[in-house]
Amino acid sequence: MTRVLHRLRSIVACCLTALGVGFAVSSIWNPHPLSATGHGGHRSEPVARPAMTAERLIAAARCGRTQEQGHSAELRQVVCQSPRGRYTIMTFATAAGKDAWLGEARPYGGTYLAGDRWAVVAEPVLLNELRGRLGGEIENHPHRS
Repeated sequence: MTRVLHRLRSIVACCLTALGVGFAVSSIWNPHPLSATGHGGHRSEPVARPAMTAERLIAAARCGRTQEQGHSAELRQVVCQSPRGRYTIMTFATAAGKDAWLGEARPYGGTYLAGDRWAVVAEPVLLNELRGRLGGEIENHPHRS
């Protein structure tokens, strides 16, 4: 399991680096900069969403013990043990980072509860309970050989 997590972390780091480089290159070469105006030149109001913090996810999972597995500008990963079971909680700086992580994790199989910029890995029954407290979508992927 440790080898799989180590390999998964390496893959995620590479994907996030590639995403960052891609965003940087596209913003440099884009002849039309992004603007805050909507259709017809009317300013569209941004939708403010509070960030889902790892601490809020940990509290919702009712974790007793936590262990930080990784923390960078793009990703924070915490493993926690609750009386009901084990959770691996990830928060991401961007939704694109979360999507890249999920894309790399799917071939390994598993069940994930995913929100805007966060994902949780645990047994399906635990994720169903957590979804009732946090929302998000449950994704179940079989392991591919």
